Amino acid sequence: MLERIRNAFERLRLGGDVDDALREIQRALILSDVNVKTVKELTERIKERIREEKKKYPGVPARDLAYKIIFEEIVNIMGGKGRPFPVVPQKILLVGLFGSGKTTTAAKLAKWFKKRGLKPLLVALDVHRPAAYHQLKQLAEKVGVDFYGEEGARDPVGIAEKALEVQTDVYIFDSAGRSALDDELMEELRRIKEVVIPDKTLLVIPADIGQVAAREAREFNERVGIDGVVITKMDGSGKAGGALTACHEAGVPVYFIGTGESPDDLEEFDAERFVGRLLGVPDLKALMERFQGKEEDLEELLKGEFDINAFYKQLKAFNEMGPLDKVLQMLGISTVPEDVIEDARKKFKKYDAIYKSMTKQERAHPEILNESRIRRIARGSGTTVEDVRAFLRDYRRAKKMFEKLRKSRGRNLERILKRMGMRP
Repeated sequence: MLERIRNAFERLRLGGDVDDALREIQRALILSDVNVKTVKELTERIKERIREEKKKYPGVPARDLAYKIIFEEIVNIMGGKGRPFPVVPQKILLVGLFGSGKTTTAAKLAKWFKKRGLKPLLVALDVHRPAAYHQLKQLAEKVGVDFYGEEGARDPVGIAEKALEVQTDVYIFDSAGRSALDDELMEELRRIKEVVIPDKTLLVIPADIGQVAAREAREFNERVGIDGVVITKMDGSGKAGGALTACHEAGVPVYFIGTGESPDDLEEFDAERFVGRLLGVPDLKALMERFQGKEEDLEELLKGEFDINAFYKQLKAFNEMGPLDKVLQMLGISTVPEDVIEDARKKFKKYDAIYKSMTKQERAHPEILNESRIRRIARGSGTTVEDVRAFLRDYRRAKKMFEKLRKSRGRNLERILKRMGMRP
């Protein structure tokens, strides 16, 4: 879907025919499992708006009007301007069917709150799935947050009551799922809600169910009551557009989207930003969220010596921001050759092995790295001598850059951080 819509907009920008672009967008939306009726109504609305805007602005080319109007209308059917999720102490109950990604989403949400200065507690209420307790416990350890659960217990209401006795800022309750919306599940969720009294009940839906999302959202809303939706698996589904538009049509806001497997792959959903990114418009807000927590690391780095340990730390931090293609998309670089992405992955993997094959003394004093040591490091890391030399060349370039930054640290660092959105 994304590629077709992007191509249609690019043709419009370069002077292509409006009707051709509209047909391409229609095909893209239908392939993305957006309801045919919705697509037809969207097309008619776009055409009507272009006719009206032409009368108001007779000197403006139709394609320029179409570009703006199509963008606005696609944003509208996907939910419009996002609703910021409240960053305050609260109780959140996650609900959904089997395979929706609730447990992973619970951990991502905990990490999201932790990055914003609140203390989350993950609570395991799924007493039916054997691995649920251990999975959530391991994820809590991975993201560095507190966990509460009772292994082998059969009463989720009792677990919830005891979890509420723990002092924390944000309670995130991971409830059980079913293969279908049955009476037993509804009764269990109703009893949990009576005890927890959640501030937000969020339905977790995978993107790959497409238009079915509308029915699922309505049913959960009618039988349990939900405040919003988290759509998972956005990174690998061609039906993402269908899920987004379906939730909008059902009148349920999408608060978050899951874009990958990493704990950081959770974004507040805003249709304007989402559509803008797929068209190659930089999403600086999302990029800054990836940078969150890195400011202190940068300032600390500038105080000390820039040895190979510091160089590796920066490489690792950039790699942890997420896959390179996602970071580049946030910068507005929408199409990146797969071989470039793969080369970057391979390079980091080599550099990681090279760093780990060095002694502590070599990392702290790279000036001692003679030919004999370089050959030993190459053998130990399973790389070549040229790979090790390339690592050292990149280290020296980075060191020069940081030395310049350190010299002009005060005023220039302040300006750089302000541009990056890390200063008010």
